[in-house]
Amino acid sequence: MTISRRELLGTLASGMALQAFGGLSLAAASAPSHESSLDGPIYLSGNENAYGPSKKVLAAMQESIVSANRYPEKTCELLRDKLAAFHKVSPEQVILGCGSSEVLGMAVEEFLGPGKTLIQASPTCSLPGINVPLNRNCEHDLDAMLARVDVTTALVYICNPNNPTGTLTPRKDIEGFIRKLPATTMVLIDEAYHPFVGASSSNPSFLDYPLNDGRVMVTRTFSKIHGLAGMRVGYLLASPENSLRLSRRRMGPGISAISARAAMAALDDHEFLAIAMKRNTDDRQEFMNQVGARMLRAIDSHTNFVMLNSVRPADEVFQHMKSHGVLVAPPVPEISRFIRISLGTPVEMAQFWRVWDLMPSLPHQKMSM
Repeated sequence: MTISRRELLGTLASGMALQAFGGLSLAAASAPSHESSLDGPIYLSGNENAYGPSKKVLAAMQESIVSANRYPEKTCELLRDKLAAFHKVSPEQVILGCGSSEVLGMAVEEFLGPGKTLIQASPTCSLPGINVPLNRNCEHDLDAMLARVDVTTALVYICNPNNPTGTLTPRKDIEGFIRKLPATTMVLIDEAYHPFVGASSSNPSFLDYPLNDGRVMVTRTFSKIHGLAGMRVGYLLASPENSLRLSRRRMGPGISAISARAAMAALDDHEFLAIAMKRNTDDRQEFMNQVGARMLRAIDSHTNFVMLNSVRPADEVFQHMKSHGVLVAPPVPEISRFIRISLGTPVEMAQFWRVWDLMPSLPHQKMSM
């Protein structure tokens, strides 16, 4: 028997137990509902997991509060060991950070400097460097990026799937690109959103199947699919030599003991992760259904957000949404007629579309990607 998402949410709200998603217990694995009150702002701007972390993670956080008087070094060491075992690397290859932003910053500080440059796509989750526009499919234009490489290129940054477009550049293409880079050029791959792609994908993570190349560094975060954006836990995996270089730039553990315990519990909660992936896929499909129903267009996404063709200037949409208490991402100058929307709960998304439909209709016009 099939069950719709609305029926499922209604059943959960009434407290009834239900087996769904191939036998996984959503009620047992999920945290309490995090539906936003329509009396306050709806946040569809930060690419967060709108449903929050799992019950097991919340329990681990509560239990760890009693140790708040202790410094976090030992707990962070346990998290590092667990991540190393999970990714089948040695602990010294794992660098923890206050979100992936800290470890990304460490890499930039270590490998850039006077006379050294970074190359990245545009738009992307930008670092200071040389910007190369995405290709017509809104993927990394690797040939164009390679053409910009010269003796000053110390670092290449690849966010995959890319933020803000949600697009996925094929791994085989990235591998070929890396092989053509100078031996002195490091590669920083940001996989904050790769867990949404799925393990069975034809584009496996560079952590699941590492490239035997010491120049490659990969970052991940617990802020997205695990629902821990507020706990600020990220990490980077690199060769032992490069991890040692990066670790020298750290002033301390960078994350709290409570955050580390939450991350360890999240890493162990395989059931919740599977549910979160399935739920995000369903929510994204429902969003695309609404896009199609309004004869709009959006960029195909592999993440928990979607770039929607706003038809009109994106700033107008941004301001309209904000005035009605729906906060979407600020416009991206490089694609000024697209607006990025983080996927929220069904109640939040219903409000988003209600507010969207309040905008005056425009004469039919061709919507180019």
